[in-house]
Amino acid sequence: MNSVDQFFNQSGSLTSVPTFIDGEEGSGSSRPVIVPNAEYFEKFLARCYNSVLNDETVDLNQRGDRFGDPAFRKALSAFMFRFHKVEAPVDNIVVGPGMGALMFRLMQLHTLRHPSGEKKSGSLLTYAEQVRRSISPVVAIPEDVSTTTERLFKNAGFGVKKVAVDDLGVSLDSLLTSGTTILFVTPVEPPEFTLDDPAERRQGILDWASEADYRYIIENDDTMNISIDTTFKNADTQGKVIYMNSFSNLLCKGLSIAWMVLPDKLLAEYKEAFGEYDCQVPYLDQLVLTMFLDKGYMDNYLESVQGGESDDF
Repeated sequence: MNSVDQFFNQSGSLTSVPTFIDGEEGSGSSRPVIVPNAEYFEKFLARCYNSVLNDETVDLNQRGDRFGDPAFRKALSAFMFRFHKVEAPVDNIVVGPGMGALMFRLMQLHTLRHPSGEKKSGSLLTYAEQVRRSISPVVAIPEDVSTTTERLFKNAGFGVKKVAVDDLGVSLDSLLTSGTTILFVTPVEPPEFTLDDPAERRQGILDWASEADYRYIIENDDTMNISIDTTFKNADTQGKVIYMNSFSNLLCKGLSIAWMVLPDKLLAEYKEAFGEYDCQVPYLDQLVLTMFLDKGYMDNYLESVQGGESDDF
């Protein structure tokens, strides 16, 4: 089975971008695999399942790491960098059974549910602290986001407020006056000709998040366009962006396997809250998708369907 260990240093940081040469198995050839058409990606996924199941060195009688198999998370880290220039430390990646399940867990974290950051205690609070504690968690969602996403936040006990969008995505003016604590966004490919600066808009939204400890941006990377490198995550320097993606976005709805990249503060809370629970993604599927990523099948598939997109989870 291929490994991406060579592309990481001892601290787990990505040091170079992998390239892939995958000859036909058993042929002894180093001939690159032809870029597969979208309708044939199942063939390459089936090849990976067959390889894993026939590998005598693989022990399937285990549950794997609670946050996702380390090799799988390394493969995801390398893929995200190739895909949208997203730099994600392996330890900050959490794997789960689907976007909805990961999102619901995320919404249980104290920092997001209690925006003041103050935990309950028996001590008397000053008036200023009481005012801070009165802040309610409210999610800003673009006005064109699906009702499924809106319902998910409401079911988790969060308020929801829709904000205006334009050709550059979320309107900064609408966000600044929304009174929200979290912003849910998806990547936007700026129009070819625009009077406004897309980078300036993105930075303005990141500045909004950085102005308060309790503000965060949840970025659902739902595009399949490999040319986009303007995600909020790859411009985040303050640990304010929670990046999420899913194989149901990238490959097909039947592969309900997702992952998120958590800032350090939220990662610590997540481990404290869910560290005793097993990863609900089968170990077999993680091994297979590791191979699918390592061999470059995912990259080739996305190149073959350049420009395609999927719906919200």
